[in-house]
Amino acid sequence: MTAIFHGLRSFCIPRLPALVFLLLCVAPAWATDDGAASLATPSFLPDEAFARVNASARGLAGQTVSGGASWESTAEWGDYQKWLDVRWSYITRVRLSAMRNWSNAELGGLRGETSTVFYPFSGPDFLYVNTVFPDSKYLLMAGLEPVGSMPDLAKLQDEGKFAAYIGQVKTSLNTILVASFFKTKDMKTDFNNQMVDGLMPVIVAFLARQGYTIDAIDDVTLGHDGSVHHRGEASGAPGVQIAYGDRSDLHYLLYFQVDLGNDGLHDNPGFVRLMQKLGPGITYLKAASYLLYEDYFSTIRNGILDNSLAVVEDDSGIPLHDFKPDEWDVIPYGNYTGPITLFKDHYQPDLTDFYARTPHSPLPFGSGYKFAAAFSSLLVAKKK
Repeated sequence: MTAIFHGLRSFCIPRLPALVFLLLCVAPAWATDDGAASLATPSFLPDEAFARVNASARGLAGQTVSGGASWESTAEWGDYQKWLDVRWSYITRVRLSAMRNWSNAELGGLRGETSTVFYPFSGPDFLYVNTVFPDSKYLLMAGLEPVGSMPDLAKLQDEGKFAAYIGQVKTSLNTILVASFFKTKDMKTDFNNQMVDGLMPVIVAFLARQGYTIDAIDDVTLGHDGSVHHRGEASGAPGVQIAYGDRSDLHYLLYFQVDLGNDGLHDNPGFVRLMQKLGPGITYLKAASYLLYEDYFSTIRNGILDNSLAVVEDDSGIPLHDFKPDEWDVIPYGNYTGPITLFKDHYQPDLTDFYARTPHSPLPFGSGYKFAAAFSSLLVAKKK
């Protein structure tokens, strides 16, 4: 473990003594940042846990640890690394690089107006939201799946469970690396089984693969008033709060297992209230199952419209007619070719007409259910 820790120091920023760090970095940010005041105080990882967590995250990301890790010599991890490298190279070439360039060109101004991004119906998809919004300070995510626990790959190896675990993570990653989204029906089994008990391994794999260091992982609950508490301190929706990135400028990922339907938000209105505390933000919607078309998702739909200065979405998000022309400017990109067959009932004739009469730029990448670039569309709705 000592070797792993010293290796981690070579790719992570230097770790300051806890008291010095708290005085220099944390206190000023938490004293002046209203958004941070709504979150749980991060429990920064002590050195040994920092090494273990980040080594495991890199292992799940198919990346080696300076100084080596025991699992790196196994055939299972070697095959996993090659499998992931091939797919990462593919999505970078056909999707991620183009998304990054498009976001810099088309969303640069918006990204400078807020440090908060809302991503309801996200599942563990840190990959794509971070590609489009790499400078977000607060990323609020939600889904029906449990967050689970941070895996310890060395412990799994000692227990003889490593091969099965890494195989299950591989299965869980496959669709999003090919098609840009997680299938809802697959997530019910991929993240709720004897090996993988939640979304955590995929979240931390995406964090590590994109070059981030994890500084704190806190199990939290979301109170009805929108405040975030350490697990056990209050009742509410379960979730995780992860502090990551440069220690001089920490970023926060919050994921909550929450039902965003009207009934769910009636029982626990905390998600929309946390949006109010962190907002105004930019909402990102991708492969959202067209749920926001339905009356029984009106609470979260209104929460998005009320607390967002912009919405970036494919056609599975909020219907075009909900962006009232006197309140929103809507800019179309790509080609609207209608929903896939599974969601054919949610075709929008007015969106077809909107594309026909509105000049629009091509979309250089695929996103959402129609993940081929020629058939994908995105709307950028900006509040007036």
